[in-house]
Amino acid sequence: MPAKLPTEVQKFEAYIKKTYEGVVFELMVTHNLLVRKAVELTWIIVNDRKQGVGTAIMRELCEFADRNAAEISLKPASNVDYAATTSRGRLVRFYMRFGFVVEKTKPTEFMIPTMRRKPVC
Repeated sequence: MPAKLPTEVQKFEAYIKKTYEGVVFELMVTHNLLVRKAVELTWIIVNDRKQGVGTAIMRELCEFADRNAAEISLKPASNVDYAATTSRGRLVRFYMRFGFVVEKTKPTEFMIPTMRRKPVC
């Protein structure tokens, strides 16, 4: 993987945190053997819901990933596991609006689905 992507991810992360004060936002460059460039959204917490902040951040993240030809992966949290303020189903629908799809895996009782979005070039 080119060394440029981790540096660009750090800059983008800092930009989001500065632009959207009070938002918890964290990315991680992952090593996916099937995809040369992959970024994992590990945290996004927006306190003031229903104000368009989460939507704006996700748009910027998708544009960033497209510019860098990077896949994005994430695991939607849930208010049941105290890492979200809404249901997992609602978050899945939210992320699907940005082109994320639920990865096909064998379901288990405690499975948190992984969602992926391929870059649009």
